[in-house]
Amino acid sequence: MQLEYQARKLRIQVEHLDREMLTDLLGHSHHQDVALRCQGFPYADEDALLSRGAEAIAPLLLLDSIQDPQNLGALLRSGCFLGAKGVLVPKDRAAAVTATVIKVAAGAASLIPVAQVTNLVRTMKKAKDCGLWVVGLDLRSDHSLYEADLSMPIGLVVGNEHKGLRPLVRENCDLLLHLPAYGPIQSLNAATAAAVALAEIQRQRASKFSVSS
Repeated sequence: MQLEYQARKLRIQVEHLDREMLTDLLGHSHHQDVALRCQGFPYADEDALLSRGAEAIAPLLLLDSIQDPQNLGALLRSGCFLGAKGVLVPKDRAAAVTATVIKVAAGAASLIPVAQVTNLVRTMKKAKDCGLWVVGLDLRSDHSLYEADLSMPIGLVVGNEHKGLRPLVRENCDLLLHLPAYGPIQSLNAATAAAVALAEIQRQRASKFSVSS
């Protein structure tokens, strides 16, 4: 088997179990007859990520208390698809990168740097110092996503699934924007809202660079 060959080449110990034993070990049957025992998720270093400079890490996703692993996984996937250069998540009162998150992310967790931060507001200030314009998604904002200039290096802040942005996080954003609703439902879940915003950011950045070139 090619997978076993690659594992042995990397000096990873291989153990053969029948499917029933593997299912008992994992606690579920949602596997493809392969499992890997590993240490915790390898988070990126916050300072190393920010030290690369605004243009190198834009757009950057900053997640404020996202607690649903499914949402976090979807955010990683859409962020990776739409060219986010990194994701920052709080260490406390927020979902960590777990097996569920990795599965939902569909490979994105290994392709986009994810850093855990102790204090999101302090990290937002660091992001500003390195040249990012910090923009928060907020239903209460009077300013539409589509009316804002998002062509500069952006750090996009996405709030909790139910409460949105915390007050102090909200206060420390350079700009607050809402996604205009064109139908009877007035809000989107965090992952979908972030995907819409990132798509608009990338559209504007691509338009700016095509004009300048």
